[in-house]
Amino acid sequence: MRKRKSDVELIVFDLDGTLLDTTLYIVLNYTHLFDRYSRPVPPLSTLIYFSGPPLTEILPRYFPDVPLPELLEEFERFSLECSNRYSTLYEGERTVLSHLREAGYRLAVLTNKRSRPTADNLRHFGLDSYFDAVLCLDQLERPKPDPEGVFLLQERLSVQGGTLVIGNSAADIECGRRAKAQTGLVTFGLKKTDDIVADERFASYEEIERSLIEE
Repeated sequence: MRKRKSDVELIVFDLDGTLLDTTLYIVLNYTHLFDRYSRPVPPLSTLIYFSGPPLTEILPRYFPDVPLPELLEEFERFSLECSNRYSTLYEGERTVLSHLREAGYRLAVLTNKRSRPTADNLRHFGLDSYFDAVLCLDQLERPKPDPEGVFLLQERLSVQGGTLVIGNSAADIECGRRAKAQTGLVTFGLKKTDDIVADERFASYEEIERSLIEE
């Protein structure tokens, strides 16, 4: 029987870049939007940072003259059609999630992605059974970096102990910090993360397990 190594009760995971390697998909989705509306495509070094902030923040900045509902609908359509094809799990991920649950942690997802593509991703990759709760962009009044989602998850799951927020962006870490939770930054993506200060940094799922489960 695996044992918890921490006073944390709830672990809140981000989706894109944390539970799924979606870098290629995200670049392709935004590229298709820029092409569809005849806009110059930003460089890859810019596009990879579109993962993290909510679509409601990114899209109006680059498409101020296009109705936001139209952009969201087109982004979601492409996501449902292509996201699973161009995304992958991380090495050892399912094993570590299984071990975390066995050790007694409650697991949840908090993402700035909308509900339909999130559910589709989790089902396709066999991740839905690992999580006690999932909250998405369209289920929140204030998405990350606002801590509303963490508070709602704590309330929904009747969490009495500590919370750890794990993600790959500044928005995830700020969200956790504002919720008075512990924070864990994953560094296994293309983003530069040197300037993001978190309580812990994880270069792999194996490191997450070593931090949270007794050997």
